Amino acid sequence: MTWTTAEVATIGATEEILITTPHADGTPRRWVPIWVVESDGELFVRSAYGSTAAWYRHALASGARVRVGTVEYPVTLEPVQGANTRIDEGYRRKYARQPSSMQQMIGPVAAPTTARLIRAT
Repeated sequence: MTWTTAEVATIGATEEILITTPHADGTPRRWVPIWVVESDGELFVRSAYGSTAAWYRHALASGARVRVGTVEYPVTLEPVQGANTRIDEGYRRKYARQPSSMQQMIGPVAAPTTARLIRAT
């Protein structure tokens, strides 16, 4: 399943979304707030604390759910390789009013965790 244009616009404009991943028994872990940016009609997320962050590791391994307002979507993460200057620029534009946090998101710990947010079925 793919995102609709309206979903991409809504999610891309949302300041923070929430993400959860399942425990081994299927019950959800706690919801974690994350930042999301839209670029060229796609949605991207990063882990501010790098690839060792629990939500990031679990989402890569077993998928996740995101909550945007009151709507939830099943998702998977698709790692993006290489330089991501357009996504860096998306973080700079969207989160400019939070400069220290934004710098962390475009820095050497978070940038390598860039992942495309894919809507799952």
